[in-house]
Amino acid sequence: MEDRANDTAMHDPSDPPSHPQTTQKPPYSRGHTLKTLTISRPQFAYIHLSLTTSSLLKSTTPLDNKTIWSHLHSALTQFLGLTGSAIPIDILRIRSRDVWLRVPRQDRSPVLAAVGGWSGDEEGVVVGWTVRGAGNWLSGLVARDGEERVWDG
Repeated sequence: MEDRANDTAMHDPSDPPSHPQTTQKPPYSRGHTLKTLTISRPQFAYIHLSLTTSSLLKSTTPLDNKTIWSHLHSALTQFLGLTGSAIPIDILRIRSRDVWLRVPRQDRSPVLAAVGGWSGDEEGVVVGWTVRGAGNWLSGLVARDGEERVWDG
C-alpha cells in the first residue's frame, strides 16, 4: 500500500494542459504586392541576324537601314509574296554585320523561314542572312550575344 501513496497520477494526453503555452511568432515584414502580371503571350518577337557573304574578303561597307530593308524586303517578297512585304519589321540595332529586329510574334516563323533561305546579290557578291537567335524576349538574345564574347578574351 505504501507504493500507491507515492504514485502520481499519469497525465491524459487528450486533456488540455493546465497552463497554456505562450509562444509568440516574431513579426515578419512582408511588404505589399500591389499587382502582379504574367505575360504569357508577348506582342512581339525578336530576331538576331547576321549578314554573311560568299566572298573570302569581308565587305568593308557597313550595313545601313536602306541596305537592310532592301535585303529583308527581297527575302520576304520572294518567300511570301505581297503578304511578306506587308509584315511590319522594326530594326532595333545594327552592329557591324549583325542586326536585331522586332516583328509581331505571330510573324516570327514566316520571317525566319524567309530570311533563312534567302540569298541575294550585293555588288557582285552573294549575300545571305544567318539566324543567330530568335525569341519572345529581347533580353534572351542580348544575353546570348554576350556569352560568345566571354570566351573571345
